[in-house]
Amino acid sequence: MNRWDLVVVGAGAVGSAALRAASEAGARTLCLEQFTPANPLGSSHGGSRIFRHAYFEHPDYVPLLRHATARFASLERESGAALLHRCGMLVAGPAGSGVVHGSLAAARRWSLSVEALDARAMRERLPWFAFPGDAEGAFEADAGLVRPEATIEASLRIATNRVAELRSTRRVLGIAEDSTGVTVTTAEGEERAAAVIVAAGAWTGKLLPELAPLLTVTRQVQIWMEPSADVDVTGMPCWYWDREPERRSIYGLAPDPLAGRGVDGLPSPGRHPKLGLHGSSEVADPDRGATPVGDGDVAQLREACVEVAPALAGALVTAGTCLYTMSPDAHFLVGTRGDGRRVHFAAGLSGHGFKLSPALGDALVDLALTGRTALPVGFLSPGRFRGER
Repeated sequence: MNRWDLVVVGAGAVGSAALRAASEAGARTLCLEQFTPANPLGSSHGGSRIFRHAYFEHPDYVPLLRHATARFASLERESGAALLHRCGMLVAGPAGSGVVHGSLAAARRWSLSVEALDARAMRERLPWFAFPGDAEGAFEADAGLVRPEATIEASLRIATNRVAELRSTRRVLGIAEDSTGVTVTTAEGEERAAAVIVAAGAWTGKLLPELAPLLTVTRQVQIWMEPSADVDVTGMPCWYWDREPERRSIYGLAPDPLAGRGVDGLPSPGRHPKLGLHGSSEVADPDRGATPVGDGDVAQLREACVEVAPALAGALVTAGTCLYTMSPDAHFLVGTRGDGRRVHFAAGLSGHGFKLSPALGDALVDLALTGRTALPVGFLSPGRFRGER
């Protein structure tokens, strides 16, 4: 039986970040991935993901977001890979939008550079959109998109060039903790570690059954559309239009200037704007996979886009699915398994986790190697659902 300082389960967004952090600490670490890294079956793919800092979801995320973006940037420098495109981020909604006011409140609390805009200013400065007259928005220039496949590849390459080992197509069947360590069982045998990090995404509930009641796996659709022929999308930011609570909000990602130029991990559809509806009630079994995208999915997204960005709702280029693992309050579950002190996890990232994955990876490695972390993840403890503080 092999013995390791640390075993990481999952080589997606958080797992790859944790492997990088563990390698920086000099820990002898094994990462087990049931498929291949950044595969299209989970939650860490799609060519681009939004990163931002003025967080309407909860202002306590902001220090983690700052840390995460700094770690993306340091990974760019260390690996030589282009990972960030700082095209800006607009959040907008009708008058009184909780998304807009939450973003501005987070910006005030943490002294972020975010500009409040009315409908006229948005129409003049952002010609891709046709917001109604009562709309309001918040624009963050130091935001944009991060390339998930390229980020994961860079993290894993850096880690394995140090002291880490990655094994793909190795599904974990069980995790058993005892007084001296943790045994991780796969079909190929057992691995022994001082600590384990579970970053298994949609499969977390199968490995840590006590978390399963707090995790719901849902199917998400993302599409790429050709904008109208007379529309130049150069300089377009990422964006989010608040339609809550009556309807699901729509978001868009800017075209990636590197897509289709032979850059590893960037699908050619990335030359076009990418659209999605945030959240879903359509439950999925990760082992069966998400139902393929149908005409109804595309029609629903196109209809939402036409409301505020009709120039972007052109011909369909391509479409795909990913999995969101939702917690009851749409905030993450981060912590240590309750019946021990050697199994640590990040789960239930609820569709907004990639931008925070370097911070989560660093925090989990801190917990695994030292038993504590200076990163402020306490508000994400599952204990909040038991009334714990």
